[in-house]
Amino acid sequence: MKVLVYFQPKAKRDIFEGARMRKTIKGALEVADVQYTSNLYDAYDIAHFMSPDDEGKINIALEKGAPVVVSALFGENDPASRFIIYRRNKEGKKVPHLKQKALRMMNKAAMVLAPTQSAKDFLIKNGVFKSIEIVPPGINLARFNFSRSDEKELFYRYFREDKTKKLVLALGEYSYKMEGIDAFLDVARGRDDVVCYFVGPEPSATLMNKISKRAPKNAHFISINHEDIYRSMLLNADVFMLPGYQLASMLSVEEALAANCQLIARKSAVFPDFIKNGETGYVAEYSETLTALVNDYLDEKIVPTTKQAYEKVSTYNLQQYGIKLLTIYNALLKK
Repeated sequence: MKVLVYFQPKAKRDIFEGARMRKTIKGALEVADVQYTSNLYDAYDIAHFMSPDDEGKINIALEKGAPVVVSALFGENDPASRFIIYRRNKEGKKVPHLKQKALRMMNKAAMVLAPTQSAKDFLIKNGVFKSIEIVPPGINLARFNFSRSDEKELFYRYFREDKTKKLVLALGEYSYKMEGIDAFLDVARGRDDVVCYFVGPEPSATLMNKISKRAPKNAHFISINHEDIYRSMLLNADVFMLPGYQLASMLSVEEALAANCQLIARKSAVFPDFIKNGETGYVAEYSETLTALVNDYLDEKIVPTTKQAYEKVSTYNLQQYGIKLLTIYNALLKK
């Protein structure tokens, strides 16, 4: 068997979520001893896609007679792999909807993979009628091994931060309306013992200038520029914060849990059936509560959930993920 694993965004995002998901799938296939290719015109038996931008590419795979698998809702922080758009309802609240090209893409596929039951329910509600399997992404736990002191030191060598300060790492969307960013800034304000980094996809210089004007000196805003540096940030972070209103990537949450970060997330940013409030993370609806939770955790006023969270994420290992993918591929080929 040979699998096409296709994700080639126009903009260069070699280490953001879509690319990391592609790397995860390839790693799982290597563990399962399955051949793969990234060449759309190569010979292959199964085609695996993960971006609505590749809707037209599916036709090439179908013409070759290859069953198509689509991984949906695995990289929602990455504009190149995002399946969801948000529209405001009559009350002014942002409501998630599937992109039309995402819907067309999935209904051309032989199988759709979703990370959780709530994700599957969302896809069905939004018009996906093809078979949907719940397959949480695997993770290479060895890449978050704390014995690798050289990887942990990389963050401090690159950013030259004070090792005595606690690190709060936030992931989300850069927004002119500062959606979610204000909660992050409130954490940074008034805390000389904390350094805060917000990571998002490629902000414009104009937007970055606007945000930076409102930020205290200990709050920094970046785009991920190297996977090793991002992983080093995770290994050093006391808190992994998801302050935004939009759904975050399942893969990014898994990585944070694997690095033993304390997860503190807005309710709408996580799948409700993946994170249990007070058990595998802390979830809140309002910005004031998010800020208070981060401060309380840093001040040791609330109990960490990192142990239970790590136990949960360790079940999503790369070997099991590879076996699951291989089982799905074989079933589709038999049909």
